[in-house]
Amino acid sequence: MLKYTDILPLMILFLPLVGGILSYLVPNKRSGLIAVITATLILVYSVSAFFYIPFETGLDLDWITAGNQVFQVGLYYDQISGIMCIVVAIVALLVSIFSLEYMKHDAAQPRYFALLGLFAFSMYGIVLSSNLLLTFIFWELVGFSSYLLIGFWFEKAAPPISSFKAFLMNKVGDVGFLLGIFILFAYFKTLNIQLLIGVDPSQSGIPNSLLITMGIGLFLAAVGKSAQFPLQTWLPDAMTGPTPVSALIHAATMVAAGVYLMVRIFPLLVPEVLTVIGIIGGITAFMGAFAAFAQNDIKKILAYSTVSQLGYMIMAVGAGFPVAAFVHLTTHAFFKAGLFLCSGSIIHYYHETNHDHDFDAQDITNMGGLRKVLPVTFLAFTLCMLALAGLPLFSGFLSKEMILNGLASSQLPSFVVVFGFASVFMTAAYMARLYFKVFFNGGEQKERYTEALVIKAPLTVLSLLSLGFVFSANPINPDSSWLQPLLSSFNGSAVAQHFSLIPVLSIALALAGLAFSYFYIEKKMFEGFVNGIKTLAYSVSNKNFYLDEIYKVAIVRGALLLAKAAYWWDQKVVDRVVNLIGEAQVVVAYLTGWFDRTVVDGGVKLLTWTVNFAGNRTRQMQGGNLQAYLAWAVFGLLLIFYFFELLIG
Repeated sequence: MLKYTDILPLMILFLPLVGGILSYLVPNKRSGLIAVITATLILVYSVSAFFYIPFETGLDLDWITAGNQVFQVGLYYDQISGIMCIVVAIVALLVSIFSLEYMKHDAAQPRYFALLGLFAFSMYGIVLSSNLLLTFIFWELVGFSSYLLIGFWFEKAAPPISSFKAFLMNKVGDVGFLLGIFILFAYFKTLNIQLLIGVDPSQSGIPNSLLITMGIGLFLAAVGKSAQFPLQTWLPDAMTGPTPVSALIHAATMVAAGVYLMVRIFPLLVPEVLTVIGIIGGITAFMGAFAAFAQNDIKKILAYSTVSQLGYMIMAVGAGFPVAAFVHLTTHAFFKAGLFLCSGSIIHYYHETNHDHDFDAQDITNMGGLRKVLPVTFLAFTLCMLALAGLPLFSGFLSKEMILNGLASSQLPSFVVVFGFASVFMTAAYMARLYFKVFFNGGEQKERYTEALVIKAPLTVLSLLSLGFVFSANPINPDSSWLQPLLSSFNGSAVAQHFSLIPVLSIALALAGLAFSYFYIEKKMFEGFVNGIKTLAYSVSNKNFYLDEIYKVAIVRGALLLAKAAYWWDQKVVDRVVNLIGEAQVVVAYLTGWFDRTVVDGGVKLLTWTVNFAGNRTRQMQGGNLQAYLAWAVFGLLLIFYFFELLIG
């Protein structure tokens, strides 16, 4: 019989799916209301579960029996799954409320809120799954639901292409996920995560080469889902979906799934794999921050920022500090969701007040002076931006300091540590550029506008959740966070050595980045310096290091060349060989026909003629004349005697 502690996770898991189905079936105006009610109930259940369900509680059921093997499905509740459920529930609820206003003119609201429910169901499945097989199933459902949400406006040209690109790149990572699962099951005969991480990899009996292969395979899944180098190009293009979708999926939840997986299976990762993870994370953090500089699309800037911050989290895992990665995942979810919803508020404002179809409501060069027109959005953006920059008194400072201390304590290559600190300056600089261009630069907007309550409320909550006091009574000391003791018993957890110089350097870099963009945008200083840099690096930043172009040359064109070579081989070699074989068969058939007609049929006809001729001649001897019979008998005897004479002689 199911207990209350079993029912709560089941409610968290399946209620989004039920809510999504109901949202799809009801009339257009009520679908959003059902989504909000469902999201509220899930948040209540998630908070209740955190206080009432003992950590490390599991529920497993047999699913498939194949010979002697039994595959199970089950749920597992511990510290990180409990916190993650609350984070997803908060963001999902606020996004649903925001969507009431943002999507009010869209006729496809039922489909939109139904897809949000499907996505939430899939995401909670990843968070609560007790084994890798069930995790993989929900992993695929998350990819599928995000594919549908990115391409939600499928009647336009860009969304279907972006959704297919995201889906395809995630499939590359999924191949690695399957490889890791196959290796683990082949050696351990189980995919239960707690049983797997309870085994010391060095004592597991698996060859080290296979441990490395398994770890790289599982990390490849995170590379695809969490947009790490070299598969990060899908995330900026995914901004073609509705902005609330970007806030939910591409800032707080889906892209965090890869980081969550790495944190969950951290004890399975051998040092060689952790080094690769740290290097990839460092490269991703630097490339994402650098690419954000030359973008003019407000959502793409935030998307590249997300890529960079995900690189930070992956760096922390590679450095050996998964708890730091998870804490940054938690803080980032709130302030980045807040930034995306702020961008949605700005875009919505332009859609409501500007009816020029050629006007690009996402281009920051068309914006300016919005601080008085959208005061709540301005204040929320300010707080969330400062949290992203990692300044004291904000949540981003706490989690980023944990990561930077971890990097300084790690054995990762020096350039990874340099990338980590350089990204602090770049993050503050590109966000300040966006901030001043949108809210200050360009003069005051003339048209008055009243922000809707369902837009202001989510922005206010997310901006408050970006304050350091939410996570620590002492918002300038990362070690005082309430998350630290809660996660201290988590498998593989470690506390980095605290370096007093790290926060000083981090704050200095962040302030330098903010000041640089302020003087450049507002005071028109450093123009010569910036123009010189633009000449060398603008196109590299704007094109994201030409990764898409490299893919087009190396993969798309390579595939086309391979297809052309295969076509040439088929036409010039295979078809010619087939034609020659056909012609040879015709010749052989002609010769066979001639032989059959001339030799076989001729032989048969000759034999027939001979028998007929002999029959005609012998028939003449049967004339009924006794004397003739006697003469032939004597003649035959003479022949017989002559024959024997020859044999004897």
